Amino acid sequence: MKYKIIAMDFDGTLLNNQKQITNKTRESLRKYKDYGYIIVGVTARNLGSVKNVCDDLTLFNYLILNNGGYIYNIEKDHGEYQGIVQREDIGNITETMKGFSSEIDYCAASTYYLYLVNKRENEFIKIIHNPSDIKEKIIRMNIFLRDQDNIEYYKEYINHHFQNINCFIMQDSNDDKKWLVLNPKGINKKTCLEDLGKNLEIKLEEMIFFGDGLNDIECISSVGLGVAMGNALDEIKSCAKEVTKDNNDDGIAYFLETSGIE
Repeated sequence: MKYKIIAMDFDGTLLNNQKQITNKTRESLRKYKDYGYIIVGVTARNLGSVKNVCDDLTLFNYLILNNGGYIYNIEKDHGEYQGIVQREDIGNITETMKGFSSEIDYCAASTYYLYLVNKRENEFIKIIHNPSDIKEKIIRMNIFLRDQDNIEYYKEYINHHFQNINCFIMQDSNDDKKWLVLNPKGINKKTCLEDLGKNLEIKLEEMIFFGDGLNDIECISSVGLGVAMGNALDEIKSCAKEVTKDNNDDGIAYFLETSGIE
């Protein structure tokens, strides 16, 4: 199989535990981009957050952001929404969940709006006192519960009562903490990657994807070559075709350089 797209998650995959892209991985991605591969970053981060950890976006051809809710063309410096959370749902979900939550995030194209917390603001994080103050389109939400023992119950509750929402449990590979992620119905990393492929006349079978966390399952399972990081959750490794080194040992670069992909 001649692969055409090399795609990867960010946290726990492309980034090491210091939230950096190592020089070795940068060089490897640049080389494969020069070979003609299309390099795609696929992350729950928004554009502001990506710029905070990556000072050179030209490593990529495209960024799939906010768990598939927004796609950004690097060369054209242009982004497109794949879906948004409706204002009515934002208000109703917030009223339903705020009494059980320690933090609720509202994620726009370049800004995170944080509710119920007192954290330091920066260029892409803003603290709000009322979600109605948000003027931007919201692409997804995160809900952090006070009691994680009830997380499965609230996931099912939201999916049952809010028909426009896909709620799932998220966990990174380097942390036991779980939280709820709310995307518009039908939107995830895989659907956006598939849509990008259709626009470029590239099939999922012609893609490589690297991942580690629960929101990577659909991509890992669907592409031609799904590769789990060495630090990936067991659920990810079980549905991957290959497993590479972990994110602190240049797992992406190691796999590309040793797997015979040209």
